[in-house]
Amino acid sequence: MKRQSKNLQLILIGFIASLILSLPIILPFFQRGFFPTHDGEWAVVRLADMYREIKDLQFPARFSGYLNFEYGYPLFNFAYPLPYYLGVILVFLKFGFVNSIKILFSLSIIFSAFSMFLLSYSVWKNKWAGIISAVIYTYAPYRIVDLFVRGSLGESLSFILFPLILLFIKKLYDYPKVNTNIIFIGFLYAALVMTHNVMTVLFSLILIPIVLISLFYKQINFLFRLTLSLVLSLCISAFFWIPAIFEKNLILLSKIPIAERGLNFVKPEQLIIPKWGYGAPIDVNGFGYQIGIPQILIFCLVVVLLILKNRERSREGLLLVITTIFISLLLFSQSSFIWKYSPLLSEINYPWIIIGIMVFLISLLAGYLTKFGKTIMFLAIIFAILSIAIYLPHAKPEKFVDRGDNFYLTNHATTTSSNELMPLWVNKIPDKKAQNKVEVAQGSISNLSFNSRKITFSLDLPVDGKVSINTIYYPGWNLYVDGRELEIDYNNQYGTMKFDMKKGKHLIEGSFSETPLRLISDMISALSIFGILIFFIYNHKVVKLLKK
Repeated sequence: MKRQSKNLQLILIGFIASLILSLPIILPFFQRGFFPTHDGEWAVVRLADMYREIKDLQFPARFSGYLNFEYGYPLFNFAYPLPYYLGVILVFLKFGFVNSIKILFSLSIIFSAFSMFLLSYSVWKNKWAGIISAVIYTYAPYRIVDLFVRGSLGESLSFILFPLILLFIKKLYDYPKVNTNIIFIGFLYAALVMTHNVMTVLFSLILIPIVLISLFYKQINFLFRLTLSLVLSLCISAFFWIPAIFEKNLILLSKIPIAERGLNFVKPEQLIIPKWGYGAPIDVNGFGYQIGIPQILIFCLVVVLLILKNRERSREGLLLVITTIFISLLLFSQSSFIWKYSPLLSEINYPWIIIGIMVFLISLLAGYLTKFGKTIMFLAIIFAILSIAIYLPHAKPEKFVDRGDNFYLTNHATTTSSNELMPLWVNKIPDKKAQNKVEVAQGSISNLSFNSRKITFSLDLPVDGKVSINTIYYPGWNLYVDGRELEIDYNNQYGTMKFDMKKGKHLIEGSFSETPLRLISDMISALSIFGILIFFIYNHKVVKLLKK
């Protein structure tokens, strides 16, 4: 009972501290309207579209019927969906589209600070360690750029998950008989996959030294349980990642990368020299790649102390330093061959994103300084205060706009930088809405009804002719005439659905449904979640029996 009370007290202290240190940085999100960033306003447009798809009973959401000038495209078959599922919940709670995105960005700061507090305290056994790590994590330049320049919603939310995953991996190691930790890691890692796929790949690099050290010390049971967790996470998130990987060959991204990787490597001095701007990093007014002066000083101090102080040296500290150095090497052009030939890494075009992982590792190392006595701990507190003083003034948008929810609800854009999610058979990208959803050379169309997952209409043709539906074809679309399946022809410049029709009166029905691959993926996810529920119900019953 005492231990539970102490844990609750610690959680309360950590949350209040996280809330207080987060408030100054998220104040701009409380102002009316929104502010332009590279992706932030597109997040609102995507949320509006996710809302439409869920209202159309399309679940999982995959095909946008409204964006791309109502020609549609498979947005959420490839774009990370979890932030928008969360956003839809807020929309249904009447927060609106703009406010829902602003709430998610704000929560990403509050709860990432809190999760870092919990991890740092768990590793270093010191409340001050938790607070110092939370400050360094929150007030890193990269985090501020994510919020006010890039506006990357998925990436911002992924910072909540990094500490939590590592926390439960630690618990998995410390408490080998607690099976629920396997499930918690599975859920958290699955959430990361669905929150930001690129960050999932980069964060997973942290597991390499953990696995190698565990092999060295012959921790086979731990490795087996960790593997089980990761397999479980892949099963839970299968509905998203399996179609995204195996259908990538159907979209433009498989042929043309969205950016030239060679232009996005970092020079060593760029990590140190302060640079602030609101453009792309290669622009004159672009944002910088700085890690943060206090963050760099913390890392250097830890390295020096690890060399000089044998007594306070820990396996965790050494592991974090080695991992940080290993990760940092991937920032520079000399590592281009690793990016080119490594599975999954070869799909990433912006090496500088790995700074986010370095910020996470250095923030955790900041808490380690509390192990070296009061003087060093006081120095760590000074570094944390410096981080706030130096970077808080930059936590502001370039400007504010107040466009209203309706602007984003009626936006027809594709929300992608290079139309990279467009099916390969689309030779001409639409630049305006079609005059009619359905077109015929001769005849009449009536009772037309359509949304993101279905279309129905009646045809009355005086002669045989070709019918055009101005929706881009993507596997999963099926058309039926009077109950019989039609052969869809999408060999045209817009890649839209066309078919030949005999004269007379006909009822046309179309639906977007799961392909066999997607259906199997959905079943894997559903069965995994169902299995976990059964486990918890059974486990709860066992606990009750033992207490009797």
